[in-house]
Amino acid sequence: MSDGVRVQQVDQVVPGPCDPVYGCPEPTEIVCIETVKVYDFCFQTDRRENVCFPIPAAFQGILPSDLVTCEIVQVTCQEVSRQEDPNNPGFADVTLLVTVTMQFTIRRNDNVVAQFEDSFGFLKTVLLCAPEGTVIQCESAGSRCGPCVIINGQVCCEVDLCLLIQSKALVKLLVPAYGFCVPAPCVTLPKPPLVCPPENLFPPQCVPPTT
Repeated sequence: MSDGVRVQQVDQVVPGPCDPVYGCPEPTEIVCIETVKVYDFCFQTDRRENVCFPIPAAFQGILPSDLVTCEIVQVTCQEVSRQEDPNNPGFADVTLLVTVTMQFTIRRNDNVVAQFEDSFGFLKTVLLCAPEGTVIQCESAGSRCGPCVIINGQVCCEVDLCLLIQSKALVKLLVPAYGFCVPAPCVTLPKPPLVCPPENLFPPQCVPPTT
């Protein structure tokens, strides 16, 4: 890299990886920013087998041989308790109530004979760095349900969840900075050249009639 290119890199710092040889230039200032800091972040897979739901009484004549499909329409989490770990300051066993809402469709000979929604919940406890003042966020990063069967007037399914759990808080941080971000020119898709003058500038000439 020439000295001219190096000077340009220092003067115009842009987001992206640092130069593999020269690294990043020195910051120009230290600033205080308000942002959300993630104190801990983890994922956990959870399988629930034989989760059963009663078929609503409005649907009569459902047969065990009918085909059942399911879809997970919503996953929510709510913090129930937080028990601090006396041996590890700042860490806590966080218990969450995970609620899963599912939609079921029952078919017979490709015809829908029943469709309904129902929910189930379970407790999940994880160890997190979660000092006082942090909030717990939990969301589903992927889920699936099935197979499902009909047993004694119930729909029973297998459910798999991928949960992302984090503790976070609004904080003020000191960070090295390079000043304010300066926008770069936007990149647009190239357009075909404008035809000037257009081929149909004038009406077409009449062809003399044939005799």
